[in-house]
Amino acid sequence: MRAYAFVLASALVFAACGGSETSSKLPDVRLPTLGGPLGPSLASCNTEKCLTVVVAPWCTVCHRVTPDIVRLRRFLDKAGVGSRVVVGLDDLEPIKGMAALFGSDALLDPGGAMAARGVPLFIVTNRAGDIVKRVNGFPSGASSPDELAAFFGLP
Repeated sequence: MRAYAFVLASALVFAACGGSETSSKLPDVRLPTLGGPLGPSLASCNTEKCLTVVVAPWCTVCHRVTPDIVRLRRFLDKAGVGSRVVVGLDDLEPIKGMAALFGSDALLDPGGAMAARGVPLFIVTNRAGDIVKRVNGFPSGASSPDELAAFFGLP
């Protein structure tokens, strides 16, 4: 019986400390953009679905797939689907350096609001901010922006 109580208590503590990655919604926070102003709340989406990509400056895979993420965002923009890139999990100067690869609307997260356990992290949300799909790592087998969009269930 004690072992069962310990396992249950451990599971509850783990769930409580899991951060946004175990949540069913993105956090209701506004992060600064590289260009200066605060971006919209991560918990909101101005289109039917949104793609949020979380990357980090120390992540070699993130750097390798940056051109793919940029192409995917352009494709989604033309299709009328919201997207954003959150650069975090490091100190502010390296974050700013990597954010520059994504443009002035890249969101800076030196405080760890996203609390991602692995990057790159792709999160698809609906208009209310509910997480519809979460993918850790870059999807294999999808190379073009339209294939990536289809993989994520976007137009």
